[in-house]
Formats: sequence, C-alpha cells, structure tokens
Amino acid sequence: MSIATAAPSIDALIALAGNDVTIAPLPSAGFSTASILRLTSGERRFVLKRTTLDRDWTARRSGDTRGREPLLLSDAACASVWDVFDCPYIAYAIGEGEIAVLMHDLTDHLFPDARTPLTEQQETAVLGGIARMHARFWDSRAPDAAWLADTEHLCDMLHPSCDGAVLPSPLRENVPRGWSIALSRAPERVARLLTRSGAEWAREWRDLPHTLVHGDVKVANFALMPDGGVAAFDWATAGVAPCSIDLGWYLAVNASRLAGPKERVISRYRELLGMEIDDGTWRRLEDTAIVCGAKLLLWSKALALDSGRAGAEEEWHWWIERLGG
Repeated sequence: MSIATAAPSIDALIALAGNDVTIAPLPSAGFSTASILRLTSGERRFVLKRTTLDRDWTARRSGDTRGREPLLLSDAACASVWDVFDCPYIAYAIGEGEIAVLMHDLTDHLFPDARTPLTEQQETAVLGGIARMHARFWDSRAPDAAWLADTEHLCDMLHPSCDGAVLPSPLRENVPRGWSIALSRAPERVARLLTRSGAEWAREWRDLPHTLVHGDVKVANFALMPDGGVAAFDWATAGVAPCSIDLGWYLAVNASRLAGPKERVISRYRELLGMEIDDGTWRRLEDTAIVCGAKLLLWSKALALDSGRAGAEEEWHWWIERLGG
C-alpha cells in the first residue's frame, strides 16, 4: 500500500472514494469519539475517520492540538514506519480544528473481536512489527517532533485523578469507579506507584532509550494481510517514549489475546527487538512496562475482579505482584 497524500479538504477525501459513494456508520469496538464511516463505491470499500480535536478525549488527554494521525503521514522523519507496517491510509486532510483520514477498509483482515488467544504465528507478526518499529527508531533515531505525544501524557491517559468529564461513556463512569476499587485493594506501596504523576515517571525514565511508540497497541488496531504483512492504524497517540509504553499496554489491553503467559510474551518481545541491551537497562524497561500497563488499565482489572469475571483474580494478582505488592 502506498503512503497517503494530502487532500485540500474533507469533502475532497470523500471524492477520492469514487462516484456514487454510499456512506454508512461503521461500528467500532473501542471508545473513540471520532466519526468512523464506511464509504462504498461499487465493489470498493473505504473507511473515513473524522476527528474534532477539542471534543476527542484521546486528543485532549494526550495533548494533541494539531492532529497527530495525519501529521504522522506527512512527516518525513516518521516515513520509515511504513517500511515495517503496511500503510492502510490513502489520503488525509487537516482542517480548522478537525482532521480526517481516508483508509482502505481492512475489515476482512482484522483479527476476530473475541476474547480468545492469538496463535503464536499471529502474535509474532503483530509483536514483531511493534518490536521492529521500536528498533528502527531506537534512541538517537527517534523523531524529534513536538506534535508527538510524550511519556508524561501517555502515562497519564487514564490516571486515577484524570478528569472523568473528558471521557466518553462508559469510561466516564467506569474509570473513576475502577480506580476507587483498585486503590482500595492494592497494597499501600503499589497505590503510591499508581498515583505518581506521569511527570514524575517521565523524569525517572528520561535516561532510558526512547523510541517511536504507537501508543495504542491493542490487537484491534492491526490487520494481518494476505501476503503476511501487518497493517497498523489508529495512530492518534503516537509518541516518543520508552518502548515500555507499548509493551506494557500490549500486555494489559490484550490480556485475553496473548498467545502465552505474559512472562513469555515479554521474553519474546525482547528477542524480536533484536537490540543489544544490557540486563540492567532491560530490567528497568521491563519494570517501566509493568508500571505503564498498570497505570493505563489496572482500573479495568479491578472492575473485572469486582464482578467475578473468570480469570480476573489471576490477572489482578499478576499485576500486583509485578508491581511489588
């Protein structure tokens, strides 16, 4: 797939889909506040994603005021992302307070939306793509762009003290309630780690190698293409941070999709990364992944535990033990 091109307007993006275009809402499994539409022209299908930045919770929580997703497509410093992943984007438009991207419709190549593990081959494809991207932009090769998210914002996306009014329903209700349960159940030392601000963690981790991170590496944001390549989309929280941001989020958000135990996934990621990293630095990166994953999603683990969901107790205790509780 070719790299996307700039369009003069959002209407121009729709025109690129062809003549006699039928437009219909496309259901999304996530919590995006963007408008996601399927455009159909004859046998061709496309996806149009429109985002109003000041109404989008991910943009507001990650400090995005310019439109990070199309900027990723237009910045030459990030172009080699598409040497790792197939680019599903056709074109993009940046308007006054609104952005839009036009993509190929990859519905037929998405992983099933089910709480079932990936195969080893599938996980190697996705996790390998993430690791290769990290290696390609490792440390001095990371892009220096102010529009990319930073460690502080990514770490605090769903912080215990975040303003719930910014979040869409049901996150608006579930995140505060989940954190209340989590902090009441967690040992005091763990609770202190979870309530430390992203700014504090960013200072502690500033000497770690930084790289380009996707920011939302749930399995639903990747597609396995017929030729074996992997397409990646939804780069609204792309940033420069320790690779641990992606690794921790991968472990937390994909808990029911992992092809094996978390320890094995962590080890596999290190192998796929293919970098010579001394054991001391790796231990810090691994610990950072645990903190990041927990800060982003332990509230959800607490809700699952409270509801008695199957496997929730084992999941909760893994995170608490790795956090030192």
